[in-house]
Amino acid sequence: MSKPASRSMRTWRKFHRYSFGYSKWVSIVSVVLLLVISLTGILLVHQDDLKVIQTGRVPLSLLPAHYENRLESTRERQGTTTLFEEEQSVPMRWVILDLHTGDFFGKYGFLLYDLLAVVMLVLGTTGIYMYFKIRKNSVF
Repeated sequence: MSKPASRSMRTWRKFHRYSFGYSKWVSIVSVVLLLVISLTGILLVHQDDLKVIQTGRVPLSLLPAHYENRLESTRERQGTTTLFEEEQSVPMRWVILDLHTGDFFGKYGFLLYDLLAVVMLVLGTTGIYMYFKIRKNSVF
């Protein structure tokens, strides 16, 4: 026979389920963003080992509009505005670093990553609490 769950435990379960159990889209988006952060972190650590990152370029047509402005301002600072006019691509390192820091998603991208961090903290904290609470209340 198992003991009925305490009132506080039921409250935590409801909160945990409501927060992440029923909200599949929040979980899916969180996992995708965590995978992007993880993969780009690995690529940044090994960027000197991978030639494709060193020499690769990404066309501006595949990227958000703020990359064109960034490319133009970089050319102006370096004094190369007329040197590479036909080149309409950015270094792959820019894209990888921006994906890793959240700048890829615009000037409020860091807020998306902050929200992801809060979601993961709540999920982890409630999961750990529930694990130890259930384990303490279990018969075995």
